[in-house]
Amino acid sequence: MFCPNHALEGRLISKSIGCCPECLEANSASLKRVMRVHWASRQNDGLVPTVPKGGAIVCPECANHCRLDEGENGFCHLRTVTDSRIAERYPGKAVVSWYFDLLPTNCVADWVCSLTHCNGAYSPYARYLKNLAVFYGTCSSDCLFCQNISYRGMMGRGTPLMTPSELAAVADDRTACVCYFGGDPSCNAWHTVETSKLLREERDVKICYETNGLISGKWLQQIADVVWESRGPIKFDLKAYSPELYTALTGVSNTTVLRNFRALAQRGRKRKEEFLIASILLIPGYIGLSEVRSLAAFIASCDPTVPTALLGFYPHHMMSDLPCTSRAHAEAAVKAAQDAGLTNVRIGNAGLLSSEKYNFQ
Repeated sequence: MFCPNHALEGRLISKSIGCCPECLEANSASLKRVMRVHWASRQNDGLVPTVPKGGAIVCPECANHCRLDEGENGFCHLRTVTDSRIAERYPGKAVVSWYFDLLPTNCVADWVCSLTHCNGAYSPYARYLKNLAVFYGTCSSDCLFCQNISYRGMMGRGTPLMTPSELAAVADDRTACVCYFGGDPSCNAWHTVETSKLLREERDVKICYETNGLISGKWLQQIADVVWESRGPIKFDLKAYSPELYTALTGVSNTTVLRNFRALAQRGRKRKEEFLIASILLIPGYIGLSEVRSLAAFIASCDPTVPTALLGFYPHHMMSDLPCTSRAHAEAAVKAAQDAGLTNVRIGNAGLLSSEKYNFQ
């Protein structure tokens, strides 16, 4: 399917968005239409359809800062307003599941991880270790291309629930690292911080934080501190630089995402081990070379040495009508990112790349 305004140029689009990035930026009505798609999709799944903005009480727990009225639930379904105060719907617990992965995993940061690689080479010792993968069943964004939509069911049901101590207790002597992902862990910032502290009381584990970056100022430094002290990384999924494109893809704003990334990049310069990792998903028709250049230039302005993984897209959720990222697209994106000033760029999941032909400029 091609953009109705740019069909002759072969600009690939998803039906869920209905136009190309240029049209999104040029016509506010196009973005409003996409927001209705987000609204309908979430409503069909029994979720709060959009970030509440009309209430009197502001939730401080993530960057969306939902404005709620009495009895109203937040976008993440974790909080409500009771007696004119923000209240946890599941006090002392989070909606979360877990499993173990043997190292090396398919981690976005695997090529710069000191656990699995030593001086650039794979470490055989890592085969005896494992990762505790912690999947939080809530999210602060609503990606139309989401690869982990099981979080939506968890968020709607509010199960399974675990306390930090219950989660920390599943680690064993072979647990070398824990990766928080989802959904997004930053909706449950207090839970991740407390779990991390409990884990590290018992064993020397690295904390890896895989996030969309929508972290509240209330929690940013606390999260950074536990990750920093463990010698682990924070992995930011930078979905788009263009505000209109970002909102179309995710349903929310990227203003805080970019601000948080810059703040953490500045802190990361003070540590020998890699602290901040960027990933960019190469969505055909949407994250082409122009958007990669913009994102890479932003990353380079923060720190050109930030390791950056360019990821192949797999059709899923509301954007299942697009093809897998082509190898030509990925290879051209690496060059574009390097030309924009980045010094450590790689293709993160080459096995997904296709031979599809499409316009990726």
